Formats: sequence, structure tokens, C-alpha cells
Amino acid sequence: MGPVRATPVWLGRTRVLVVVGKGGVGTSTVAASSALLAAKGGADVLLVAVDGKPGLGPLLGGQPLGPAEQTLRTFTRGGGRVRGRTISPEQAFGDYLELKGFGRLLRRAASAASFDLIAGSTPGMEHLLVLGKIKELDREKAADLIIVDVPPAGHAAPFLRSASALQRAVASGPVRDQADEVSALLADHQRCQCVLVTLPEETPVNEVVELAYDLEDDLGLALAPLVVNACWPERPGLSMSAAAAAKQQHMTLPAATRRALDGVVRFGRARLDSQHEQFARL
Repeated sequence: MGPVRATPVWLGRTRVLVVVGKGGVGTSTVAASSALLAAKGGADVLLVAVDGKPGLGPLLGGQPLGPAEQTLRTFTRGGGRVRGRTISPEQAFGDYLELKGFGRLLRRAASAASFDLIAGSTPGMEHLLVLGKIKELDREKAADLIIVDVPPAGHAAPFLRSASALQRAVASGPVRDQADEVSALLADHQRCQCVLVTLPEETPVNEVVELAYDLEDDLGLALAPLVVNACWPERPGLSMSAAAAAKQQHMTLPAATRRALDGVVRFGRARLDSQHEQFARL
């Protein structure tokens, strides 16, 4: 495996990239697109869904994602590839037991018997188990770049805050050790960064600004460039009326057509003006 050689260059500045945004803003699309960009640059990329999002697989032409890794894309030129999988708390707990020396059979029995008890009695434990698995994948150098598609923004902060919360709640033992190691990963700006995704609309921008403060100021996470998704492009035709455009093209338009086109222009201009207002807030 080699270093990431991709555009944009920020994809090569970290080993774990966490993609976060409000539901419906396109976080999965950004995660998949980032994976493709990095792989085209020669990286071995592991795309991880942690919120039961099997659709990442079909998005890249593969099967719905599951706990077993599958190869989604390979690039002959540069040797990059994209693999994908899901990580559930139950699976992460079973893998943790195996990592700690439990045999496979005992692991299954212990996992089934104790997961609900442990997760139910320890708030944040389910999130910590998933983050702990991602931390182990990074430690094992399972890929040049691990891209994590996390729950929507309302659940992302508790998910990412789980390690620090358990550090305050647990004084010692395996849970505290895991929380310390996950916190170290999240705080290491060379190992982990967050990409925030939003839309050029008031409510999504409000939420992403609040989330940025939560992640950067409260948790100390590094923020990669912000992605504003679903932006309207600038179009030259929005700068003139239908009558002026028709005159420029030596055309004659019926009055009803001019009114309809002028309505389209007003709508498009208002949409772009609103979009620019939201850009200015970011």
C-alpha cells in the first residue's frame, strides 16, 4: 500500500475520514465520491457504513454492504481500489472478544449472552464499540484511507462524543482503555479528520455550523474542507430578461412565453441569491 495521490490533496492528509451531515444532505454520496477520488489516486480505500447503510455498495456498482468486506471498484492505473463493509455494535463486540483471546465458539456464546446487558447498562457503549473497531482497523493498517459514513448530524455528535463521555464515567478497566485509545485517534489530526456536508439552505447550514463547533471546539476534532452539496450553477441567462435575450438572438417571443421565462429567471436568481447568503455564513 502506498500514499494517497489524489485531487483534492486533503484526502491524503489523514488515515480516517469521518463524513458527517444532516439526513438528506448527501453524506453517503460524498463518502462514495471521496473514496473514488482517493482510489483513482492510487489509494487502497475502505468505505465503512456504521448506521445500517447498505446502499453505499449499490452506489458504487456493488452489492448491499454487509459485515464481510467486498471490493466495489478497482483501478488498474495506479493500483487503487475501494472496498466496503458495515460495522454494527454487535459485530464490533464479537470482534473485540476475539481480539482479547476468546475462542470463536466462546466468543459467540459470550457475545450473544452479554452484549445486550453491557450495551444497555453503559450509555454510549454501542458507539464506543464501533469506534473501537475502526480504531483497530486503522492500527492494523487495513487500508491507506478509511472513510466512515456515520449517522445523521443529530446522532453524529453523541456517536463521536461517546469515548470522552465514557472517559469521564469509567475510571479504569477495559472500557476505559478503549475509550482512551479511541479518544487518542479522534484527537490525532494526522490520523483522523471530519468532513462536514451540508446544503446551501438555512436549516442545514444552521445545523452544520453548530456541529462544527461541537466537533472542533468541544471534542478537538480536525475539520477537513466543508462540502456544500447540491449547489445551483451560475447561468449567464439569469442576468437578463426574456425580451432582452430574445432580442439578442433576433427572436420574437409571445407575451405569455416572455412572462413564463421571466418567472423562471426570477426563481433562478432568487435561488442563487439565497445560496450566496448561505455561503457567506460558512
